[in-house]
Amino acid sequence: MKLLEKWLHFYRTYTLGYSVRRVNADELEIRHLILDAFPRGMIRLIFLAILGVIAFIDLQHGVRPFDNQIKVIQRDFTWAFNSDLILKPMYEEEIKFLKNPQNIQKYNLNKPIPSYIEYKESYISDRKATIIRAYFHFIWPLFLLCILFPPRPRGIRINRKKKVIYQQHLGKEYWLAFIPDEGDPLSGIVYNLYGLYPFSLTGRYSLQIGIPDKAGKLPFLMYGCYPNPSLEHNRCLLRAIRDFVREDNPASLKYVGRYYKLPWLNPLIFLFNVGSIFRMPFNQKLADKQIEAELKAWKKRNENSKKHWFDAVQCQQQSVNQDLAELKMDNKI
Repeated sequence: MKLLEKWLHFYRTYTLGYSVRRVNADELEIRHLILDAFPRGMIRLIFLAILGVIAFIDLQHGVRPFDNQIKVIQRDFTWAFNSDLILKPMYEEEIKFLKNPQNIQKYNLNKPIPSYIEYKESYISDRKATIIRAYFHFIWPLFLLCILFPPRPRGIRINRKKKVIYQQHLGKEYWLAFIPDEGDPLSGIVYNLYGLYPFSLTGRYSLQIGIPDKAGKLPFLMYGCYPNPSLEHNRCLLRAIRDFVREDNPASLKYVGRYYKLPWLNPLIFLFNVGSIFRMPFNQKLADKQIEAELKAWKKRNENSKKHWFDAVQCQQQSVNQDLAELKMDNKI
């Protein structure tokens, strides 16, 4: 049992790296599930399905998978860059036909025999679309690469030095939640461990976190890898936030580094979460400017005003907990 417990502890600690990375010594980032993992995985699943259908049709006709497509591309390249391989044999056959006495008599062939250059130019002018298509073969793989490996959006960030939790919204605005000097570091956010996954057929759940916006509304966004290793993974993510704020070097973040870990042993998590050409732009200067402005206004509040803000958020948390409790779901960590 002790060995099993040690393994489970290692697994839960290690797999946190699928969803969390260190921005710097004082800041963590949790992956944005909807904008990051889910679209990438769905695009790849559709692409794999298309490849599977093409391969199946080719096999049904006794052809090696993708052999026809490869031959079309090769022929386009030949027409564009080495058309002599195709045209010279055709030209020689044409000359034989035109010089054949029987054909001359039968078809009344008395027109002059064109030179190879003239013959070639007539074909090339008719094959302009094919030549253009050959150059397009250099472009569409890059386009496909961008679709299969889209840029990674920024997730929710926890800054323990400034004591804030914030999220970039539409590139220019940042939603901000405060971390109390004392008490639970999660007091400024509302979380739901049981947010339904998009297209979930297996009963798995995603971690939803809500940060109050300037209008006082509470938009919920989903965070973590898709699909997460377990429901306990959601709990570990929130516990990691607590540990990160409370401790300098928490043991729960032992395996969390600058980059998200690669889930080699879980093909589905790997498919949905791995691979991005670059990250989406994140204006850290603008973020710091807005955070400093919010913190400046926050510090001007008296203690009762601050307590009222946290109480309002926790009231919403209790409402979420109660709704889930009616469904026999424990949302407490």
